[in-house]
Amino acid sequence: MNRNFLVGPCLVAVLLLLPAALWAGAPAAPWAGNGNEVAGRPEARPRPGLAVLYIDGFFRSIDQMPTGAAAVRRGRRGAPVLLLDHRGGKQDPVFASGRSRGVGMILTGLLRLKAPGTYRWQALANDGIRMTVNGRLLFEDPGVHGDRLTPVGEVRVAAPGWYPVTIRYFQRKGTSALRLFWQPPGGAAFTLVPASVYWHRAPISR
Repeated sequence: MNRNFLVGPCLVAVLLLLPAALWAGAPAAPWAGNGNEVAGRPEARPRPGLAVLYIDGFFRSIDQMPTGAAAVRRGRRGAPVLLLDHRGGKQDPVFASGRSRGVGMILTGLLRLKAPGTYRWQALANDGIRMTVNGRLLFEDPGVHGDRLTPVGEVRVAAPGWYPVTIRYFQRKGTSALRLFWQPPGGAAFTLVPASVYWHRAPISR
């Protein structure tokens, strides 16, 4: 049999299977997490907390907040938010925004989920909030309102990994609140999500 005849198909098969072998450790889930691709370069490895962009404005709905490049132009970066556990009075600043009213936040980063199973999520918010995982809606309560719990959202995870998250929130007037709770696999009740779950990618150095 001609050896050249075998080499061609074998080489093609190796090239096709190589990406799958390299990504064998990536998490599989209905909302497919993006695996461990950020672990290669030191400057791209996750750092604690969620990245935050503060956007000043008296919004009445999450949908009134700017998105994409418009949000970056209008917003201002803040120090990473390490824990979502805020309740404030009328004069208390919302996180490190320096404002007690008329401010929105776009929080982005990664959720570090260390065990397979179903994770349930719920937030206490005042005012509007929307949370997505891998770009898909987990829950929302997008309008102006007092302190209240959102609907419960679920993420089913087949393997540990990093899962992209975006939380959009705004505080219009009065008191404010943004607290995120979860019920991880095997958990008996909802508890505050610990800081160890929140991460973000470091900027790439040039």
